[in-house]
Amino acid sequence: MRNVGDMTTPYARLRARSLCALLCLCAGLVGCEGPIGPIGLRGDAGERGRAGEAGPRGDAGPVGAQGVRGPTGKAPVAEDPLPIAAMGIVGRVHDPAGQLVGSGTVYLVPASDVATLAKHALDTSLSPSKTVADRTDEPLEDLVDQHGAKYAHAAVSTDGSYRISQVSTGSYFLAWFPDAHDAFHLPGGDHCRTALGRPSLIGQEIDLVVSGRASAQATYVGSSTCLGCHGRQRSERSAHRVGLSVPGLRGPLQDTSHWPTFDAAITAFDRGTTLYYYDCDATKTSDAKCSVSDHDPTITSPGSIVSFELALVRNTAVAKQDVGAYVVTFKNDLGAGSVTYPVALTYGGALERQQLLTRLANGNATFSYFVLPVQFNATGVSTYPSTDDWPWKDVHSEQWYDFAHSALTTPDNARAFDNNCAGCHFTGMRLTGDLTAGFGAHAVGEGNGDFDYDGDGRKEEINVGCESCHGPASEHLEAKVRGVRIVSPSLLTPERETLICGRCHSRPQGLGGGGTEAPLAADGTMPPPGLRRSEFAASFTARVDAADTDHYPSGDSKANHQQYTDFVQSGMYRNPLVLMTCTSCHDAHGNDQNTDDLKNPEDDNSACTGCHSGSEFTAPRGHIGKVAKDPHTNVDDSVLLCTTCHMVRTALGGARHPELLDSIPPSAMPVQYFHGDLASHRFSVAPRAQYAVQPVAATSQCAFCHGTDFPNP
Repeated sequence: MRNVGDMTTPYARLRARSLCALLCLCAGLVGCEGPIGPIGLRGDAGERGRAGEAGPRGDAGPVGAQGVRGPTGKAPVAEDPLPIAAMGIVGRVHDPAGQLVGSGTVYLVPASDVATLAKHALDTSLSPSKTVADRTDEPLEDLVDQHGAKYAHAAVSTDGSYRISQVSTGSYFLAWFPDAHDAFHLPGGDHCRTALGRPSLIGQEIDLVVSGRASAQATYVGSSTCLGCHGRQRSERSAHRVGLSVPGLRGPLQDTSHWPTFDAAITAFDRGTTLYYYDCDATKTSDAKCSVSDHDPTITSPGSIVSFELALVRNTAVAKQDVGAYVVTFKNDLGAGSVTYPVALTYGGALERQQLLTRLANGNATFSYFVLPVQFNATGVSTYPSTDDWPWKDVHSEQWYDFAHSALTTPDNARAFDNNCAGCHFTGMRLTGDLTAGFGAHAVGEGNGDFDYDGDGRKEEINVGCESCHGPASEHLEAKVRGVRIVSPSLLTPERETLICGRCHSRPQGLGGGGTEAPLAADGTMPPPGLRRSEFAASFTARVDAADTDHYPSGDSKANHQQYTDFVQSGMYRNPLVLMTCTSCHDAHGNDQNTDDLKNPEDDNSACTGCHSGSEFTAPRGHIGKVAKDPHTNVDDSVLLCTTCHMVRTALGGARHPELLDSIPPSAMPVQYFHGDLASHRFSVAPRAQYAVQPVAATSQCAFCHGTDFPNP
């Protein structure tokens, strides 16, 4: 293109002379044109004039064929609208980077079929092989597997477009599924969670955004690398980030300001505390074999027998950041000997309980970590009826004390934290070792990590970080186009997103590491995010979900970290309206206002009434009157919470919570009701007849009326 400001060309000189002559004539000047002078310097540019009105848009040209896109192709420019089919749907499929995805199939999954699927009770006790064969536990993918050929569907063209010409009467979930050769995307899309009726679909252009994925060769890079582009996240204040901590200290990616009692167990070391393990019974089936008190029980309860003591001491000669700053000394009261162990890490603290980890040397110069036999219950009270609900609780003391021979001992290699627990806590988990040599857990190296766990001289990310849910990010980091090669949980099918949490919130039995509750593959690695439930069952589990003994007869969970186990049995997981996931209620990146990472406050019904928006639920007294046959006019509105009946705290991790003290009628003995500390996620109401075996709603705010019918469970 010629530069119009260049006066050195003959054309430009001629144009300038003509313009000058014209100006002179217009001014009435005669003979004003003399010889051309030298070219002067260009003046400053004037202000840009106002843009004129846009002209009419021309007809769209034909869409050209898309070329073969390499792994890091450039993002496309905005496309022209697609011609709309009056009775159907059109659209394009993109990835989060805006790149067209020119393959796969878009399906309309009938909401009525999901409703039919939900009539089949989901059995979490099935074996891995039967879980793989089950065709009712993955609401969208099971239906597409079985009926996809007869569903309204359309192949995606190489230009990323799809067209479904006809939509029959009904409601549908709109979901995209990749072809078998597509190794870089996962099923789902941003329109697969909410069912849309035919009037909302026909004649529309509905573009879909689908999740990427990393290849099997991708590696972990650590959360600091993620934060370099994505900025600080609230996840630093979530319980996932602080599961493991250096005693009394926080790493750069940890923030415990939500929990003022987080270090309460460590303050016991600072002041010096002795714990007495007494009246022990090694035959108990519970974790606690002994009662534990921080006062000598032989003084307050003559006749008590102390088996051993634990002295909690702060060793001021060692810096806080070093292992050995806090130590636990065992003293055998019924036999000989004492032994001292360093506290390497605290375990928990955000959810009302905290345990302590020590590390023991293996014969091959590696370390294994073990949970010491003590738990601090932040909400425990020493006057509660059960000693398990006191501030200090025994946790598997039989691993540290041989009750049959009154001798101190150490746990065997099978009980290490490394193979039992680290898989769900570490980012980029990898397990080495075996039952003979001892197990060693490894996490991704992280400059801002919390602790050098494996002793290799660098800190690791030993808590749940970005890549725990988004997958290994090396390919995402190195790609020329930003936003590719990474899992976007909110764009997955709901069953795949829910399983990201379910891998660890279901108490499965893994294949590697001796078959513990960590769902490790045979090679000691954790399942990557983005798997479907059948893949998880086949490749990572010997038992897919929690054991029968971890449930009440009603199906509610007894034990902790079983929220997924509850949830997949609920109507939230499979229903014809909205296919919910964990993040429907919880913010995966944490919440500044709520320590449970809930999106809505705990003390109102907004999390429920956002979907259950009928007046029966927004004014719950009517719903309660209809279901319970009593409007409960004597109960204040503030306590009529959906969760009171639908999320009773059935599971137990720390100390049980006292509910209402029932003192009606005055002539009867008062009854104090206790629930667990973790809510059921089945959302069903256990019948009052279950009061004798589990916490039920009638022992909560309803107890002052119904309590005389139900003795303390």
